[in-house]
Amino acid sequence: MRATLKVSGMTCVNCTRALEIGLKKLRGVEGVKVSFELGSVWVDYREEFLDLQQIKNVVESLGYKVEEIRERSRKGEVLLFCWTMSLILMALMFWQSSYSPFLQAMLSLLVQVVGGYGFYKGALNSLRAGIGNMDLLVALGSTSALLYSLLSLGGLLPGEPFFETSAFLITFLRTGRFLEEWVKARALKNLRELFSLQATKVKVLKGGKEEEKSLQEVFVGDTLLLRTGDMVPVDCRLLEGALELDESLVTGESLPVKRSEGERLVSGSLVVSGFGKARVEKTFGSSYANLLVRLVEETLSKRPRIQRFADRFSHYFVQVVLLLSLLVFLFWYAKTGDPRTALNFSLAVLVVSCPCAFGIAVPLALVSGLLRAQRKGLLIKDPSAFEKNVDVLVLDKTGTLTEGKPRLVEHNLREEGVLNLVCGMAKVSNHPYSLALRDFCLSKGIEGESLQGCREEAGVGLLWGEYFLGRSEGGEVALYRNGSKLAEFFFEDTLRKGVEETLSFLRSKGVEVFMLTGDKEERARVVAQVLGIKKFTAEARPEDKLLKIRELKSEGLKVGLVGDGINDAPAMAEADIAFALGSGTDMAKRAGDVVLLKGIEGLIAFFEEKERTMKRIKENLFWAFLYNLLGIPVAAGLLYSKGIQLKPEMAGLMMAFSSLSVVLNSLRK
Repeated sequence: MRATLKVSGMTCVNCTRALEIGLKKLRGVEGVKVSFELGSVWVDYREEFLDLQQIKNVVESLGYKVEEIRERSRKGEVLLFCWTMSLILMALMFWQSSYSPFLQAMLSLLVQVVGGYGFYKGALNSLRAGIGNMDLLVALGSTSALLYSLLSLGGLLPGEPFFETSAFLITFLRTGRFLEEWVKARALKNLRELFSLQATKVKVLKGGKEEEKSLQEVFVGDTLLLRTGDMVPVDCRLLEGALELDESLVTGESLPVKRSEGERLVSGSLVVSGFGKARVEKTFGSSYANLLVRLVEETLSKRPRIQRFADRFSHYFVQVVLLLSLLVFLFWYAKTGDPRTALNFSLAVLVVSCPCAFGIAVPLALVSGLLRAQRKGLLIKDPSAFEKNVDVLVLDKTGTLTEGKPRLVEHNLREEGVLNLVCGMAKVSNHPYSLALRDFCLSKGIEGESLQGCREEAGVGLLWGEYFLGRSEGGEVALYRNGSKLAEFFFEDTLRKGVEETLSFLRSKGVEVFMLTGDKEERARVVAQVLGIKKFTAEARPEDKLLKIRELKSEGLKVGLVGDGINDAPAMAEADIAFALGSGTDMAKRAGDVVLLKGIEGLIAFFEEKERTMKRIKENLFWAFLYNLLGIPVAAGLLYSKGIQLKPEMAGLMMAFSSLSVVLNSLRK
């Protein structure tokens, strides 16, 4: 799409450079041209990523004013023109006058030139690329009808002209395409919201003063001011205040969440209420929301196997249709000796066979599925993930099945008063076991002693005088005094929310679950027993995980893997389909085909959306195939002896409705 903007405020030729640089930073902008002399800016952009308002916001953020916006696309006006000319042409068919045929010819020619320009352009491009497409069939069909009518009007061919055929053919097809694009634009609204984040202006606190800056001017360490209605532009940490955030754009979570001082704010979140100051931890280029934007871009550039098949089918189908149309013309001309009748049948075959429905059956269903998945907290990096089956799903334990945060479940005190001492020693450490002990002490209302000189020794434990708190030979945490055990504490990892429900769902789908962890054998066994996992491997190093995936694949199984850490990345790359947790490392998200933004329960949403999307694709392809299977014989004159004939313009209307039905089926919930 190209937009033309009338811009005021440019004072020198350097302003043109500033506008070009600023607009080219927007994802979705494919080209920018600025004329200082004319005060105009031309922007070529992709409609699925941007709209005119976002482009206007960037221009005005650079200090210029957009006086007027004109889009090159005049699809609505062209469609209105075609309908007006076609309806007048129809009225002229009932007006008995010597001028009527010539007026019809003029109106039909206008519709062909104005309304058919896009089809001719598309047909020419397809011929240059050596690929047949719908535009080629429409251009040939409408041009043939118009030429026949003009030659008939001039007495060079026998029979009466039928100018309404070419005019209504163009009009009906443009109507179908207009409705199709309108519905698709509505479906891509959420995707545009994700990409519009890059145009956000932010409030930065500098020297006690509030300044407005673009995202490219925000750096690590800057202090942002966040108010109700603001978008959190970069990953940051709340320094002051409290905020209620809508994180649905990046996590899929529909309910607002509260964030207090010290908590991390995810870029892409919307401030529902509150005021706060936040310290920037990552620039926009490395922030979470920008990672999602890049992953979505990569996704939309990939084409799954089923789409490549549909594209190849459409290409060869067009060639078959052209041959079939010629054979139908020759058959009816030989049978009737009437070129008009033969041409009508030939054109009807040409138009009714347009593979438009085939062309949009897969990509539109995929885009709709990707957007539904994103709203449910899933980021599908590779759309071919929808095509992949899973026989065995391999899951990491720590951070995937469990929170990776130990919880105190049992303790044994051999002397009174030692718990107060333990709580005091745990204060000086942020080790997961120390944090669990502090949580336990807090629940019991024990503050713990303030111990001077208590220190933590990495990999050993906590030391204070003659006391030692750390791991014993048995694996539990114990408190010792001069080597004598005073207390024992037993911990277990907390299961992630939704794990049991997720595993039950997977088993109902016939997916076998296998746990692969680097944790100790005894801890892995406990988790496996609780979750009913029959097969697991413990104490696995990254290379062991990779070998296990290869072993399962060598058995002819389709293997999926869920991971969250750097150590999972090699195995994730080897798996047939890899799932990365949204809370995991960037390396894991890069290696994964699907990012589970809301946690492991996102697997349920993925398999449900996978099933729904593939069902829609198959329905679309079946409908498109059935439409042609039934339409072509009728258009070729199979039922002509029974008084049933499909005229070319009605074939065009049928083709438009066929495409529209595929669009609506793809977008329904």
